[in-house]
Amino acid sequence: MSTNGFAFGSGAPALAGEVVEASTTEFLAQAIELDSAPPFGAFVEVATDDALTIYGVVANVQTAGIDPGARAIMRGHGDVRDERIYEENPDLPLVLRTTFRALVVGFADGDKLYQFLPPRPPRLHYSVFTSPAQTVRNFTRTKLGYLQAILNGSDVPVDELLAANLRYTSGQYVDGGSEFLQQAGRELAQLLRADYARLTAILRRCLAPIEAA
Repeated sequence: MSTNGFAFGSGAPALAGEVVEASTTEFLAQAIELDSAPPFGAFVEVATDDALTIYGVVANVQTAGIDPGARAIMRGHGDVRDERIYEENPDLPLVLRTTFRALVVGFADGDKLYQFLPPRPPRLHYSVFTSPAQTVRNFTRTKLGYLQAILNGSDVPVDELLAANLRYTSGQYVDGGSEFLQQAGRELAQLLRADYARLTAILRRCLAPIEAA
């Protein structure tokens, strides 16, 4: 259940971060902990005060200094590497932050679901949650118009993002999402009917983990 009371799916959304920038088409959130952003391609959601729940797909994750004018510098020396650097510098989580950018792909208004842009962006400093598996299944079971929003994304690796989202979403289905992937393949075939090579490359990326296994 979403935080605004919309019973869109069972299971509690997991708190992922807080909105720090927002527009009609995307929002930027700071992760609640360093290096703890939702995975690339995952569904996230933000509830508002007026019965809207806005859904996005994680399109970029970045860890950098909180101060935009200061770059992270090398801290390792001798045998001090990796996790030991954080042990010797306990202030690092205070001067670094992890952010994730999400493309808006739809919203819920009360008990109605839409796969197009919401009437307003999420509010700054509102909580961002990783969508539960049941919510992801409900969002993607009958309509896949949101794939067009991903294709229209700017300044993101669109093809990699599509493949990552399809892999992530299929993993939210108990049966592995074979029916979902078939439906997604048909949807993308329509959207990319003039570029068969690109379509094939995206679909091959969706199957990569299965082939590797």
